[in-house]
Amino acid sequence: MAELVPAGRLDYPTIFAEERSELLDFLSALPAEDWAAPTECPAWSVKGIVLHLLGDDLSILSRQRDGEPSLVAIEAGSNWDEFFVALDRHNESWVSAARFFSLPLIINLLRGSGEDTYAFYNVVDPDLLGEPIPWIGPEPAPYSLLCAREYLERWIHQCQIRRAVGRGEWFDERWVHPAVAVAVRGFPLGFAALSAAEGTTVAVVLSGGPAWTVRNEAAGWRLCDGLPPDPTVALTMDTATAARLFSRALTRAQIADLKFAGDESLCQSFAIGLAAFFGR
Repeated sequence: MAELVPAGRLDYPTIFAEERSELLDFLSALPAEDWAAPTECPAWSVKGIVLHLLGDDLSILSRQRDGEPSLVAIEAGSNWDEFFVALDRHNESWVSAARFFSLPLIINLLRGSGEDTYAFYNVVDPDLLGEPIPWIGPEPAPYSLLCAREYLERWIHQCQIRRAVGRGEWFDERWVHPAVAVAVRGFPLGFAALSAAEGTTVAVVLSGGPAWTVRNEAAGWRLCDGLPPDPTVALTMDTATAARLFSRALTRAQIADLKFAGDESLCQSFAIGLAAFFGR
């Protein structure tokens, strides 16, 4: 088996800011009627998703920069299932309360909150531990990973907005590869309940691009950069398919039809897990 390198730190402040610039340009040119278009988020129009993004920014600045206690975390306590319920409730409440904001006001606020979040992530110690990321693990995450997590969130929602208004897909590898690199950080936790022999490897390969491998070791599943010569399971995709998968555009049936190769039972388990987390 080829040497696999433990997945390295993600340094995303620059692309984090560039994504927001792309979104602001896109929204500024969007006709007013398109802001009312329904999206893949059943309760939200395009305007609703944009308000959600604004709320995320304000929450980041309050919690992470200014040290304001998270009401969601307080409400949920140590129960991670309740955390997601409380988070959904919080998001719905914010979007509903802010729905009277005008479109020019939203864009101006989003520009300011984008500048402030970038300024924070650009100066905070990337190795300093902050809050946990529940789908990656219960331990405090370094700020480099917290910034990367927020990039993934922003990228997913911009993809959903673009699909909702039929303005083209967002499949440039410049944006997709960094997003996938964040998404696979959740694989070791997701695989924790999977029974597999030590040395088992599950790889995600982007055609002509990077690859990531989750390997089962004595201490549990570990994410690595790279591809072993003979992975137990490999999922190979082009950039466009990866963008649809990780931005939650594929149905569970479509995920099952992706190009899985290797151990049949493990392929099936991997497909089920992907469908549960990313399918719609």
